Amino acid sequence: MFKKIFFSSLILFILFILFLIFSKPVSSIQDVNVTPEISIVDEDGTEIMHYIANHKTTPIELDKMNQKCIDILLNIEDKSFYKHSGFNLNRIFKTIISNIKKNQSHGASTITQQYIKNVYLSNEKSLARKLKELYYAIKLEQATSKDEILAGYLNCIYLGNDIYGIANASKYYFNKSYTDLTIQEMTTFVALLNAPTYYSNHLDELENKKNKLLKILLENTIITQEEYDMAIAPIQFHYNTNIYDSNLLFYVDGVIREYKALNLNPKFNQIVTIKTKYSPSINKNKFRTSANYAAIAVDKKGYILSMMGDKDYYTSSFNIVTQGKRDIGSTIKPILYYEALKCGFTSSTTYYSAPYSFTYHNEKITINNYGGSYPYKSITMREALATSDNIYAIKTHQAIGFKTLANHFKHYDIEAKGLPSLALGSVGMSLYDLTRIYSQFFTEGTYLEFKYIEYIHMNQQKVYSRIIKKEQFGENAYFAKIKNLMASTFDPSIPHATGSSLSQFLKTKCYGKSGLTDFDSYMMGFNEDVLIGVWSGYLDNSLLEDATVKRLPKDIFLNLINAYEKKSSETN
Repeated sequence: MFKKIFFSSLILFILFILFLIFSKPVSSIQDVNVTPEISIVDEDGTEIMHYIANHKTTPIELDKMNQKCIDILLNIEDKSFYKHSGFNLNRIFKTIISNIKKNQSHGASTITQQYIKNVYLSNEKSLARKLKELYYAIKLEQATSKDEILAGYLNCIYLGNDIYGIANASKYYFNKSYTDLTIQEMTTFVALLNAPTYYSNHLDELENKKNKLLKILLENTIITQEEYDMAIAPIQFHYNTNIYDSNLLFYVDGVIREYKALNLNPKFNQIVTIKTKYSPSINKNKFRTSANYAAIAVDKKGYILSMMGDKDYYTSSFNIVTQGKRDIGSTIKPILYYEALKCGFTSSTTYYSAPYSFTYHNEKITINNYGGSYPYKSITMREALATSDNIYAIKTHQAIGFKTLANHFKHYDIEAKGLPSLALGSVGMSLYDLTRIYSQFFTEGTYLEFKYIEYIHMNQQKVYSRIIKKEQFGENAYFAKIKNLMASTFDPSIPHATGSSLSQFLKTKCYGKSGLTDFDSYMMGFNEDVLIGVWSGYLDNSLLEDATVKRLPKDIFLNLINAYEKKSSETN
């Protein structure tokens, strides 16, 4: 009697819920707690990264997948997938009865419901979440085709080791395309689905689970005896841990942070397309070195074209460009000379360059040039900048007042102490901030606001377009004069010009300044179209003793600027 009342009440309850679900419009869904799908595209509109529920994945084309693999999945997970409307009432009843009789917990979720749970909901076990899952599943079936739902499910499933989607899992576990999966490999993935974290770390038990599923598939005539005999062999993994390019991962991290800060709140089943200015030609480069390195490239509107946060994202996702804070060395000198021009200096102003000592607060301070090299003559500001002469810099710093340069950095909310050493770069900041300061030389006066995102579409409707903000922190004419002086860095006619070794290899006229401390090496440079900031060193502050590490920023700059120039010439 109790069971009859229970099941009658349950049936009435389910019918009531289904009535509410069918009667409510899809537009009423407002409480989605994650962005369901994000596509990030590059400067040409080509997708560079895809996210589902905040997880990186690679979308598949369902018609390119082996039909046998699809049959394996559906037979185990949801036999009636192409027949139901998002839920399987018969399966729900059978599961309830089985759970009551055997005191066991079996799932009744369809693939549609599993997709909903993965993308929109949590793993919370509650009646409210289950009803919401059912409601969303029905609404998704009303708005989307079966093939789209199945492809979406295959794109979002978790398969252990922080791997989402069948395409990425195929690359990670077997180093192959999802289009080439075997029966054995697909069955292994289906075996992983039930407990991916556990099974991916207990391979013997994964093997047993795979073999049990193969037996079911054989009994259900999904596979033949011959196919079974081949698939029952022990699985052989061929791991490929580097699914994505390291530089790309640093870049898309920045894109997602910027996107989330906009708080756009997409609604149910919306696809978000984020248009960037990502330039594959200058972002794909990697450099073999024992040191850490970082680089950023931006255009004249402040769009970030390239982001190399370190040499290997998979080793550390710490982005040196934005998060590292280092002394900037001689890259400070163009900023110093900008202030000098404001104080009445000209590019022809001279100082005698030789070993120099002076007294500061009753303490004798001796300034030397790097490597102990001196011209022992009067040099102009242009020569001083080209050769990174420390004597000229410190005498200029004295002449305009030690606090003048320190006050300059207040524009950028950077604290600098008005000490003699400031002229040689004793102020810490990120490469990102240093590059923004250099944007004023690049643009001849505009302090750029760096951004990744150009515009955003939701279901092909533009919902955001960047408004370019320009700030002026100084006088354009002086920035333009310093820019022209910075061409001397690459002038081979000036003895000991710090960038002269690059001049014969550069494919475009460039301006810039190098910098070197005991721990850091820099190359800041640009042409008329792109600004590039590069740093190398060791995050543990080991001394820079290897000449190749000291030179690395120049080599990276040369590589990136020429790659950009080649891309521009091919486009035009």
